[in-house]
Amino acid sequence: MSKKLTAVIVDDEPLALEGLALRLAKIPEIKVIGQAQNGDEAIKLCQSLSPDVLFLDLQLPGLNGIEVVQAMQSDTIPMIVFVSAYSEYAIEAFELNAIDYVLKPANLGRLQKTVSRILERKNPHQAEKEKFKLLYALGETSGLEISKIEEWLETEDPLPISSNQEIVIKNGDNEKVFVPVKEIKWVDAAGDYMCVHTDNDTHVLRITMKKLESLLDEKQFARIHKSTIVNLNHVISVKPLRNNESIVALNGNVELKVSRNYSLALQNFVAGRPIIN
Repeated sequence: MSKKLTAVIVDDEPLALEGLALRLAKIPEIKVIGQAQNGDEAIKLCQSLSPDVLFLDLQLPGLNGIEVVQAMQSDTIPMIVFVSAYSEYAIEAFELNAIDYVLKPANLGRLQKTVSRILERKNPHQAEKEKFKLLYALGETSGLEISKIEEWLETEDPLPISSNQEIVIKNGDNEKVFVPVKEIKWVDAAGDYMCVHTDNDTHVLRITMKKLESLLDEKQFARIHKSTIVNLNHVISVKPLRNNESIVALNGNVELKVSRNYSLALQNFVAGRPIIN
């Protein structure tokens, strides 16, 4: 069995301190080894007991919670969980690398999530797995490559969006229909109109191929014919034909012809996928 996390809890209200201790006692992965009611006591306990985590109220007599963390030596400071009745200090708290910010009254379920987060931090392998899962999920929703998201994490810039996440189409009743880009399987031209195909619908809109192409992410969509664009994420196979042409199959039993003038994009796409023998 892995060693329990050790914790010091700090709150100037005796009832709040007792309630936090009782709830943490119900979580088997953690053990409270010290309690304090002001900032000076908290610092002394952390110096003498070296807990894994410090549950720290922000509103304290003397030194407040932020000042307690600032006063600690960086090489001995435990992981910090701020516990407060006020949400407006959260940004300042996380700037001090707090692992969590829990609003009072902290119920058992919320504290269990906090303890799980601390355990992930203590286990770098697990934390790396969780980081990859979060990066993958963010990549799915933003349309960005994971490497680009990792670069963004090193900056203070807002998250860039690689392409529109949905396009707006007016239907026959002149109503606006929002179509998620990831649901678009392929697009083909029909005279002065474009037909946008999803699993369940075909939406018709008056727009040029060039304009529509500019709204779609070039890493996700490729022209396979002068009148056809395909979502590469829906491609399941490419069958070569003579004269450098080919047939691309999409999920849902859809087959589309790839002209030789546009075959290179599909070749690059196939070359980038792993081959399983």
